[in-house]
Amino acid sequence: MPPQVFLGGAAGSTTWRRDVAIPAFASAGITFYDPQLPLHAWTAASEAEEMRAKDAAQLLLFVINHETRGVATVAEVAYYMGLGRQLALAITDIPPGATLYHQPLTQHEIDDLNRGRLFLRTMANVHRVPVFETVHGAVQHAIAKLTAQPDIHSILAGIHFPNVTFCAEDTGAAWLLQIRNEHYTGRKWHIEKDATRAEIVRTALKAALTWQEHETRELFTYRGKPVEGPHFEVD
Repeated sequence: MPPQVFLGGAAGSTTWRRDVAIPAFASAGITFYDPQLPLHAWTAASEAEEMRAKDAAQLLLFVINHETRGVATVAEVAYYMGLGRQLALAITDIPPGATLYHQPLTQHEIDDLNRGRLFLRTMANVHRVPVFETVHGAVQHAIAKLTAQPDIHSILAGIHFPNVTFCAEDTGAAWLLQIRNEHYTGRKWHIEKDATRAEIVRTALKAALTWQEHETRELFTYRGKPVEGPHFEVD
């Protein structure tokens, strides 16, 4: 099973994953990927594995706090925000006189690091991504997003397939998804009420592929006959 949430951001010797995020997600029954490694243990293979986990996760949680510089994380968040990924963000500034890894930071470096954080807050506001000051706040937001029942109608409205519409009929116990155009309707596809957003979208894709196959079988002929035509009775 792919992770539902990727625990990105401040690593090093930080403990927010172990102390806050992991217990909360485990209690909510949400699967997660923890990329944190000991200091100096990161490799190119680690990066490749992280990228696969990010691609698979439903939501990306990023923490940019005062315990790390967060330069790479600022770039990551900007990238995924541009892609329109589902995010949960906790951002705090570097305070004056801060020390990182037993080395004092100059005020010039602190100002540069905080400008990156200010940029992310501004971009998050543009993209309507909430930003929290605490890890707890971001984690609770992520849990609410991942456990909320998706609205099937708004999800289907976001899908485009030429010359058709996607409809969902509520049977009480489940949804029945169907493709329609002005002349025809496709078969009905069963979707459980607790289906995830990804499951709904993939069922719609299956319906579209089946619709397209039906059209192809109608148009495909051999010696003028639709030898693999879809219109026949099983009896």
